[in-house]
Amino acid sequence: MRLIARFPDQRQASGLIDSLRNIGLDRRDMIVSSLAKEQEYHSVDAAAENMIFIKSEREGLGELGTFAEGIKGLRGKEGIIVAVETSKHNTNRIREIMEQSGAVEIVQD
Repeated sequence: MRLIARFPDQRQASGLIDSLRNIGLDRRDMIVSSLAKEQEYHSVDAAAENMIFIKSEREGLGELGTFAEGIKGLRGKEGIIVAVETSKHNTNRIREIMEQSGAVEIVQD
């Protein structure tokens, strides 16, 4: 199960990462992406082909896309997203930590 939180600024996202590490999650269990940098991807044509982006399950070979495009239900287009792989058992605890850290949006998929 994956929880994705969107934050308006880097300070809040960093606070979430620190809190998750304090409860025993490893940084490798998290994906952090700046939506502003993903928006820049759409405005660059030739250079975009040489950039590395995180691929999601929906993408086929040779398709370019951003991580945020693969998150169904994500409404906001600004800020920083932090995605966390977790078990169903820890979902409520991690959601609470995300809310306490200042997440403006939380999506579960």
